[in-house]
Amino acid sequence: MDYTTLFTPHMREKPKFMALASAVLAQVYDLITLIPSLGSGFSFAAAEGVQLDALAGSVSLPRRPGWDDETLRAFLLKKLAVYSWKGTNDTVDEVLAGQTGAMVSDNCDGTVNISPADGVFPVPAGIRAVASP
Repeated sequence: MDYTTLFTPHMREKPKFMALASAVLAQVYDLITLIPSLGSGFSFAAAEGVQLDALAGSVSLPRRPGWDDETLRAFLLKKLAVYSWKGTNDTVDEVLAGQTGAMVSDNCDGTVNISPADGVFPVPAGIRAVASP
């Protein structure tokens, strides 16, 4: 909508006023078109590059060397699934989805070995995860 048409005819005849009003309204129009896209900028599923790095940093999970956007995104989504895991046996499959070739072994001393070490596993409170060589 062109909001300059809402001004009275007397004000529309003032070129300096209309130039100022048009400049201010141009910024409003830019904001109106920007607002719908803000949600995707804060989404792990849609963010890319530096934006994804900023989101990863905000949850203290920075990008590891050699990781592309898809690898980082998959890691973040799995880690967030672990963080939001309810701790029940019937929901553990959702958290471990896509964890192929990974092993967890109990050391019977309050620690577990996780292989590969960069896997994302739910580890119960009171248990310390030790990375396998």
